Order: sequence, then structure tokens, then C-alpha cells
Amino acid sequence: MYRSAGRTALGGTGRHLSDRGRRMLGEPLGSPAWILLLCWGLAACYTGAMALQPPSITTLRMPAELPRPGESVTVSCEALSELPEMTLLYWLENGFFVESLHPDGAVREGTVQEELQGSGWALRRDLHFSSFNKQHLHTNFTCVVLSPLGADTREVQWPSQAPPPVPGKSGGLG
Repeated sequence: MYRSAGRTALGGTGRHLSDRGRRMLGEPLGSPAWILLLCWGLAACYTGAMALQPPSITTLRMPAELPRPGESVTVSCEALSELPEMTLLYWLENGFFVESLHPDGAVREGTVQEELQGSGWALRRDLHFSSFNKQHLHTNFTCVVLSPLGADTREVQWPSQAPPPVPGKSGGLG
């Protein structure tokens, strides 16, 4: 803030009578009460922040059976966070943002859903496959939850595929 009267911008002595309640940067606080109030506020902030837990992924919901080519498939990632307004929940495909690899929407993220749960918030974001294909089985899909308190990741593990029957001679009677 620049002042026309006084020594300098930011911290000079150029105060006007109309500035009675304002303090300029660089001026002394003047009262021990201000210092105590400042210390109490900082202590309260840091003590509260220390009690917060980092976000964590709690559930990765997947199809019970291996998806077939052409099927529409949804995988859900659920996480807990005590700072939902400062938390990101997103999907990566082989380390890249899903949306950037599939501008056509063949694989896309849903919107983040939030629900109050205990002392924190449950967040959920779905990953939608409009037409599943075999290549997706060999692709690394990772759910990431990230906040100033930390991060957590979980990789999609597709259900095992039953081995195909082996053609050959039967050991039967005949």
C-alpha cells in the first residue's frame, strides 16, 4: 500500500487520523495483548493441523468378474479426507491423466462425490470405460488422493481370468 505522506510505502510512519484502527506492515504492534493474541492464534492453528490425518483410499470397487470386450465398465475409488476443499481425487493411466489420453471419452473420470462421514469426508470418483478392451487389462490404472497433509494411491488389479481349456486327448475310456 502506498502512502503520499510519511517515509516509505509499506511500513513508514505516514499514518493519517482516519487510519486509527489500521496497522501498517513494519510498524510495531504496540501492545502485549496483540502479541499474545497472535501467539494464541498460531498455536491453535498448528495444534489443530497436527491432529489432522492424511487422506487415505479406503475402497476400490471393481467388477467381480473379468470384463468382456465391448462391455461398459465402471471402477470406483473411495477415499477419506479431513480437508475435502483442499483434496484432489483423480485417476491416472500409466502415469498420465486419463482425460488427456482419451479426449474421445472412451475412458473418462466421473465427478467427485462428497459425503460427510465421521470427522472427515468420504470422496468417491468413478472411472468409466465406454467399451472395455483387452488392452485395458495390461494398462496401469491408478487412483490418487492428494492433499496438503499427504497422498495415497491404489492400483487397479483386474480379476484373474480363468485359463482356457486345453485341447487334447481325454484320458477317458474309449
